[in-house]
Formats: sequence, C-alpha cells, structure tokens
Amino acid sequence: MTNCRLLRVAACVVVFAAGLWAPPSATRAAPVSPVEALLIGDSVMNGLAQSYGAPARSLLAARHSFLLDTAGCRRLITTSCHIGTAPAPTNAMIVLAGRAGQFNGAVVIAAGYNDPSTGSLGIGAAVDTIVAQARGQGVPRVIWLTYREAGTAGDIARFRAHNAVLLAKLAVYPELELADWNTRSFTLATSAFSSDGIHLGPSAAIAMADLIAGALDRRVAPGTPIAPDRCAAATWAGTDAPGTAPSTATSQSGGVHILPEAVRLVDTRNGGGKLGATRLLTVPVAGANGVSAAAAAAIVTVTSVEPCGQGFLAVFPCGGGVPLTSVLNAAVGTVVANSAVVGLGGGALCVYASQPTDVLVDLTGWIGAAGSSTTPAAALRLVDTRPGRAQALPVAQQRLHARQLLAVDVAAQPAVGPDATAVTVNITAATPIGAGYLTVLPGPCDPAAYAGERPKTSSLNVASGRDAAASATVGIGGGQICVYSSVDTDVIVDLQSVHHGGQGNLVAISPQRLIDTRPSQRLAAGATVVVDLAGLASVSPVALTAVMVNLTAVDPGGRGFLVVYACGLTERPLVSNLNVVAATTVANRALVAAAGGQTLCVYSSVDTDIVIDVEALIT
Repeated sequence: MTNCRLLRVAACVVVFAAGLWAPPSATRAAPVSPVEALLIGDSVMNGLAQSYGAPARSLLAARHSFLLDTAGCRRLITTSCHIGTAPAPTNAMIVLAGRAGQFNGAVVIAAGYNDPSTGSLGIGAAVDTIVAQARGQGVPRVIWLTYREAGTAGDIARFRAHNAVLLAKLAVYPELELADWNTRSFTLATSAFSSDGIHLGPSAAIAMADLIAGALDRRVAPGTPIAPDRCAAATWAGTDAPGTAPSTATSQSGGVHILPEAVRLVDTRNGGGKLGATRLLTVPVAGANGVSAAAAAAIVTVTSVEPCGQGFLAVFPCGGGVPLTSVLNAAVGTVVANSAVVGLGGGALCVYASQPTDVLVDLTGWIGAAGSSTTPAAALRLVDTRPGRAQALPVAQQRLHARQLLAVDVAAQPAVGPDATAVTVNITAATPIGAGYLTVLPGPCDPAAYAGERPKTSSLNVASGRDAAASATVGIGGGQICVYSSVDTDVIVDLQSVHHGGQGNLVAISPQRLIDTRPSQRLAAGATVVVDLAGLASVSPVALTAVMVNLTAVDPGGRGFLVVYACGLTERPLVSNLNVVAATTVANRALVAAAGGQTLCVYSSVDTDIVIDVEALIT
C-alpha cells in the first residue's frame, strides 16, 4: 500500500534476500536455478525485508531457498504508484518476467493492496496475466497470499472483494494455490501491525514467513504433473453418513490402559483423497496394537489437516448416526488436533467430516477391564517455562528449543505420587516461533532418543505466535512424562487427573451436548456460567465424581483463555483449559470434577460463545 508508516528510510525500495541477489535476466528461460521460490510483494510483504524482519527471513531460509523482491507502492500489472519523489517501482508482472530462470519451484505473490478488485487492471486480470507468465516460464506453482481484511471500512470491503476473486480463480487454474494470510493474521494481536492494521511488525513478519514456508512445504518438483485436486468430490474417501439417530448407548465401566508408544491408525494423506464432506471414516481399534478385543473405548488424538472449507470433525462409536457434537473445528488450510475418549461400536470408532479434510487418528490408550482408575486432581500448574511464573516443579524457566525434550518429574508431586501409572495433563504452547507440533511422551526422558528423529505422532499443533492447548493422557516412566517440541516455544503443563491401579471407573458415552450459548447469550468477558449436569442422568443413574468434556470457544472477541472447574471452590483455579484468539473457533478436552455430580463452572477472560460436549463420565 502507499502507506509506509512502519517502514524506515530504505523501506520502499526493492530488497533481496541475503546471498541470493542476481540481476534480472533479459531472456525468458525454463527455471534451472537451485533457488526454489520468488517472493514478490508490495509494502506489506516489505516488512520481511526490514531489519526487524531478519528473524522472519531466517525462519523461511531454514526451510526453503528464496528470492525476496518487495517495494512500496508496487502494483500487479499496471503502473505502480510512488512515494514522494522516489521513482515508481516495477510492477509484479515485470518482476516475474525479469526473473525468469532464477528460481525453479514457485512464485509467491503478496501484492495488490493498492489495486482494484475488478476491471481490466483488477485482481482477476492480474491472476490471469501472472499465471500465464508462470506457465510460460515453466514455473509449476503460483502461491497467492489472501489479503488481510483490515483498515478502513473501504479497505475492508475492497480486500474482501479481492479474496472473493482469488477463491473464484482457484477453479480456473490448477497451479494456483492460496496461502490464507487473512485467517492467519487474525490469530495475532493488533499490536503485531502498524496503526493502519495492515503493515507488518516483527511478530507479524514471522507469521507471514511461517505461512509461506508452510505453503512451500507442499512442494511440487519441476516437471511433476499436477496431482488431481484432493478437494474435488471425485477423489473423496469415506462412506456416506447414515441418516439414523445418534446412539444413546454407554460403554461398560473400565480403567485406563496406556500404550507404551502412540500408534498412528489413520493418515489419509497416504491415500487418494481427503475424507469427504458429510462422510464417515471407520477406524477399527479393538483386537490390534495391544488393545483388547473387549475394549470399551479408545483414547485418541484426532487431527484435521488442511481442510478445504471451514468445518468440524465429530468422533463417536460406530453403529449409530452422527451426533450433534464436535471434537474440533478447523479453518481452511490449517492443521488442528484434539484428543478424545470415544466409545467403540463393533470394536471401531467413526470420524465424520463436515468439509473435505485429511484426517490423522493416533491411538494413545484404551478403556477396559482391569485398567487404572481415574481421580480428578485439584488444578495444579506443574510447569511454566516463562520466567517468573509460578510452577510446582523446579523446571528451568527458559523456552524449549526445537527438537528438545522437557522432562516433567510428575511423581515428585504429592498430588501424583510414586504409585501413579499415568496422568492426564493440559499442555500449552505459549508464543511458538513458527508452525509445528508438540508431543507428550511417557518417561523416562532421554534427550538423545529424539536428537536425530522426531516422534511419529503429535499431541498439539501450533501456529506462529499463537498460544494453543491440548489435553493428553500419558503413561509415567521413571517418575516422568516428557514433552517434545518441533519448534521453539514456552511450555505450560497443568495437571488434570491421576490414574492409579485399581478398579476402573470411567464410562464412555455417545457424545452429548450440554450447552451451546449461540442461540441465547454469549459469555461476557470476565464472566462465569454454571452448567447443569442433570441431563446426564438419562445416561448414568450413578452419582458422578467428574466428567470428561470437550470445551469449545466459538468466535471469541479477542485473545484470552477459558477455565472449566468444579463450582463451589473458594476461588477459580489459576490454570487454563483453552487459549483463544479473536474470531477463531477452538476446542480442547478437559476432565473436571462435578460439584455434587450436578454442576460445573466455565470462566472466560474474553467475550465468546461456548459449546460443551460430554464424552465420558467418572463414577
């Protein structure tokens, strides 16, 4: 855009990634350079080129080689504007033509904020022209960043129209891909941007670099035929969901059995297509991978990978209809995981998708006879690596670096004790530096074991700069549980429940919705809502000591957190179950004691709608 408030003296000139600059080629040739990508941007992407953008450039350079060509006032296919007496820069089309042969994999476009949405010089015409130029050069991929819908009312309307044009062009050009900067940018605080709400500050530059790196991760080698669209209905996996009513059956009471190592049961990325919209995936569990043939329920982590539309996944015992519940919500192109305890029908669980998406299902344990009992723990923050924060264990308060293990000596805590076989914890990644994942593993923690390889499964997926939480049930080994991270991040570990040998007391139910505030009234910032459990009497006449719920925040008004706890406590626990950002729907599993078996309380630091689904009972 013409506004360069964030940028300094050299802000509105063309800048090239260190070590990769070369003069523009005068001839058009097939790409032969070892450099993978050309990034063309206007003053918004120019934040990556500034001195404060060095960490962002380093993040991207660690994963991909690139040329960075940005300039303030740059337009796409028409004459660019200029700032003051500075000459107008070349437009994006001229840059692409001039750099023929200097890169081999993709052109990434983050320009057009100054352009009209329609007409012969609008976004649609620019896409046509730039894709044609990329085809002529033999460039297999055109990655276009969506526009951040911020600024003045006029800006927002124009950028929204830009994005609508981009979506329509996806159906026209198979080599065109969208990297959703609009969605990613709204996971960041407003302070990450300049006063106009659009230009990048340091943390926004890191987030944009991470988004581009993620898009480039899905690389197509030069000369490789473009694969069929895995979002297309013709490629969908799964079977049509039945139109029958959801089951109301409950499982037999059982105890927790934790597997020595999580097992990946499903990864649709290895197949032909994504799990289709309104389709079911049947996942056999009982009788394999160390799970008893008589298992009543499974403990799983379910992940939605790059859905084609904003939607949700539901997980439930096979044999009945799809329940009116969800286990996670995911925006287009994101990776979102959540854990669940789910009953088995015919030895299997079923996964339902509202939108086409790849699905991962990781098995961490099962519920059955002779397993460990479950005791809700008083909320306790075991670890907080952020300096100066309260924590129960003497862990060094410094960020966990990528490919490191954090050892958590849970058995040293009186609330856990040396006889516990497993714990359920809530793990939070605070301000991760990039996209990645965390995995909670049984001890003992051997840093050398993961020095050269990564765990095969994940417990939590994270985006750059965004706090995220997930619940995990994990075995204790050598008195420890371990946290592995693929990315630099602070880590918080909160104790939820303890599992000991003895009579199992967990009953999985077909998921049941307790509360949905959307038809009534949002939860105000700083408010607490009391949730009645009386409706669960229809599925469990036995007195409850605790419930396992899936807590969802829907369209929160800003950055904050939610806590679910037993009503009647003298004060709210100083822990969190869910971390949220504005306009993003997110869910997490929680195990919480029920006050007299009748109520639980939910506190939110930010205004939001909430949805609570019950998936298991502790009697």
